[in-house]
Amino acid sequence: MDIIHVWLALGLGACGGDGGGGAMDSGAASDARDDSTAVRDARGDGFGESDTGPEPTEDAGSGEPDADTPLDGGGGSDTGPGRDGGSGCALPVPFDVGARYERTLHVAPGGFDSGDGSATAPLGSLREAARRATPGTRIVLRAGTYRGSTYLSNLRGTAERPIAIVGEGDVVLDAEGAVEALHLTDPQYVVLENVSVRNATANGINIDDGGSYETPAHHVVLRAVRVQDVGTGGNNDCIKLSGVDDFFVLGGIVRGCNAGSQIDMVGCHRGFIHGNRFERTSGGGIQMKGGSADILVHGNVFVDVPGRGINAGGSTGLPYFRPLDAPYEAARLIVAANVFVRVGEASAAPIAFVGCDGCVFAHNTVIEPRTWVARILQETVGERFVPCRNGRFIDNIIVFRMAQLRAFVNVGANTAPETFRFGPNLWYALDRTDFSGPTLGSGIPPEMGSVIQRDPQFVDSASGDYRLQPTSPARGAASAMPDVPADFAGRCWRSPPSLGAFEVED
Repeated sequence: MDIIHVWLALGLGACGGDGGGGAMDSGAASDARDDSTAVRDARGDGFGESDTGPEPTEDAGSGEPDADTPLDGGGGSDTGPGRDGGSGCALPVPFDVGARYERTLHVAPGGFDSGDGSATAPLGSLREAARRATPGTRIVLRAGTYRGSTYLSNLRGTAERPIAIVGEGDVVLDAEGAVEALHLTDPQYVVLENVSVRNATANGINIDDGGSYETPAHHVVLRAVRVQDVGTGGNNDCIKLSGVDDFFVLGGIVRGCNAGSQIDMVGCHRGFIHGNRFERTSGGGIQMKGGSADILVHGNVFVDVPGRGINAGGSTGLPYFRPLDAPYEAARLIVAANVFVRVGEASAAPIAFVGCDGCVFAHNTVIEPRTWVARILQETVGERFVPCRNGRFIDNIIVFRMAQLRAFVNVGANTAPETFRFGPNLWYALDRTDFSGPTLGSGIPPEMGSVIQRDPQFVDSASGDYRLQPTSPARGAASAMPDVPADFAGRCWRSPPSLGAFEVED
């Protein structure tokens, strides 16, 4: 059974952190920097308007548009133009779509926990509402700022009657310097939607299995969640997931994580990360390690991420693996149909395969990568661990400057580069008209079928619109990949498909 059928059959799941934050992460973060570069709207789909979330960090300089509105986080439920209505190229659908709630508890910043949670007598804290919640409860957070840290344990809905925490209007969970803004331990069938999280010193949102590795947290949706200004320079993550299965992270904005990852996962499985924007951080983007497997990262935008945009694997302390005997840091991860803009400046790359077995980087559009385009590494070694192997880097568009790269691929010790497949890809050098193709080296087999030094013909690269014009040389040049169900915007691929994150529109 391929990975897409696993997701659709099982409903997606599991990711985990280093036992709540204990293991050293030697692979995710790099030198911290104050990144004040204004960002362009890299989506190319008209989602550049401002949302009603937290005010963005001030940017000095360029005046380029700040894309604060995420993609539709419906996870495939959209049947609009370009969708196939739920057939072969449908994306995974969150478990809560169509759920009905039989009870509502209201919370307001000026409420009192002695109230009954009705519209006229709202509670004053999320903690009290969660204490009263039963399966089928919808907790409505009214607009305003909720200050301090909230810890919720054993919040459990059911498949038919989930528990939802939903912001109404502009809702901010402000940690005010506490370690975390929100911590969920052992949740099941829980939805968190339309909230902004900020000002935590360690992790913005932390979701874990409570250390009970045999009973993971499961079926969690984070939808339209905005996280920013987290961390004090250590291994601090905007969103930390430890031992979580069947999860969705949809339509959010994550920025300003100080030295850690924007999403850090340890021992997570069957996850779907879609329609988010990751930007302006001092560390890395998404990290999946510690036995993580069967996760699809699709249709996201990464802008000005200096560390590893995607760390497919990593370095995890042995006590924190889920399962404990996993023979790899990660397996069967698919990173597809995403856009990466100026990623990897701090000695990194858009994608690092790190102790990853059978992981895929496909149909992505990569603009001006820094340092390397890809890395193949092994940071966790031992008799039980397979070498980083069987990776695929295919069907991508890479627009680059030779002056910004040390090499195309960095290969480390204890890996199996001969098992990797590169190509077909489109490679276009902006500063070398005589470019004749990438030199991979280090035992990686030569690319086959790639498109070399031909302008991909984006609709408007100056404004960050990376859709393809009908005459693009990327059209019809990709391999057929059942692992990638749809393009960035959710449209079905043609046969044969186009290279990059976007299918050509006529």
